[in-house]
Amino acid sequence: MKRLRIWLLALILAGVAVAQEPTDSNLTVHVVQRGENLSAIALQYSLPAERIAQLNGITDVGSLAVGQRLLIPRQITSPQPGLTHTVMTGETLNSIAQAYGRTLEELSALNDIDNANQIFIGQELVIFPEEGLSAAPADGNSAIDAASAPPPAALADFPADFIHEVEAGETVFEIGLRYNLTVTTLAQANNLADATRIYIGQKLIIPGIDYPRLVGDLPAVVRAFTINPPILIEGHTGRIEIVTAEPVEISGQFLGQDLRPIQLDGGRKHHLLIGVPMFTEQEAYPLRLNLADADGLAAPINLHLQVIGGGYGYQTISINNNELLAADIENEEIALLRRLTSPFNPEKSWAHSLSLPAAAPMNSVFGTRRSYNGSPFDRFHRGVDFAGATGTSVLAAADGTVALAEALNIRGNTTVIDHGWGLYTLYAHQSALHVSPGDSVAVGQVIGAIGATGRSTGPHLHWEVWLNGVNVDPMQWVQEAFP
Repeated sequence: MKRLRIWLLALILAGVAVAQEPTDSNLTVHVVQRGENLSAIALQYSLPAERIAQLNGITDVGSLAVGQRLLIPRQITSPQPGLTHTVMTGETLNSIAQAYGRTLEELSALNDIDNANQIFIGQELVIFPEEGLSAAPADGNSAIDAASAPPPAALADFPADFIHEVEAGETVFEIGLRYNLTVTTLAQANNLADATRIYIGQKLIIPGIDYPRLVGDLPAVVRAFTINPPILIEGHTGRIEIVTAEPVEISGQFLGQDLRPIQLDGGRKHHLLIGVPMFTEQEAYPLRLNLADADGLAAPINLHLQVIGGGYGYQTISINNNELLAADIENEEIALLRRLTSPFNPEKSWAHSLSLPAAAPMNSVFGTRRSYNGSPFDRFHRGVDFAGATGTSVLAAADGTVALAEALNIRGNTTVIDHGWGLYTLYAHQSALHVSPGDSVAVGQVIGAIGATGRSTGPHLHWEVWLNGVNVDPMQWVQEAFP
């Protein structure tokens, strides 16, 4: 599956203009063009090349790549009261401090940050406090005085256009399929004279895609509200983080799901993990949240979040056992797994990401639309497959508790592990099961052996991830860090 990059920047495609304005007005993003070097770019902005290199973590000034984004700091001659900065991809607290002429210690104190390595994309940082505001208490106390705190950080003013960066092997036709657009529509939106000639790294405007739209103001108790990614993808996991000035209880719904907020920092920090079901239509959907304080006073947050397609491919499969293709058998098994993976365990036992479940090559990805024995493409591959010989070890992807270890009709000998916070992993088609329900397992522990039981065309491990009863892409959980 081709990787989608979401750029939260307004892109100027006409002519050779390369400077972009990010959501923060005190930084410019420069996109490296063919023939440019760091010295020439530095001259454009009247800055030392060394400062640009240091800000962007460049150690080899001759290694710039066409399409590479460079953060260009604007000169700030005097402190600007109330100035904030929204953390972008690739930034560190140190690089942000350098961009504004501040020290790492100053920004850490202003934003009550104990660990400079734990800032997150979309986080709103105070660069210069408002007049009359002091830095965070030196003792590191995270309690916030609501009367003297900065105003709550609202959603960023996202640009009007959604940007897709062209990946190797992509065509305008394939990109259009992902976003339900015709080649003609994409060509017109991007002034493409020849729709067959696009290049890797090219940034294309995708019309008709909406960034998050907040309905009304955020409640005064909210200090920060972050959505990552801001555009949700079918079959992927989205993350919302809410920081509040005082402890609150949060409830909410999205896509028909009751959300399960995860409370940290004494009820002042809240994580919501959202699984977007496969076959969710491309459109903007309402997200409803309700914040209740200790006195029971409620404050709503309402917004609309866009969901786009995952760009999954198609595959034709031939199965000898037609009985296992019956819709009622498949629906019964999915219903069982949905019930099994819906309970929410508030005790988290996984780290920031998952480990791979087998030392074997992956030969089938998540999300592929499938036709079995000539049927319509109305089913999809619910996991990823690892090609291994019968008897090859199956490994737990994270610490957890075994929720199921038994033979199922389609998945054969199957193990399901509960990792807490609504996260479950599933291991199917095994030739042997080495654990039982209720067992505690550790990441990397051998829990079974690869086989070909159930509806299988040969020995392999089929691995799934479920989040709050929703089947999502396992490789996102391997490649990305979650709270």
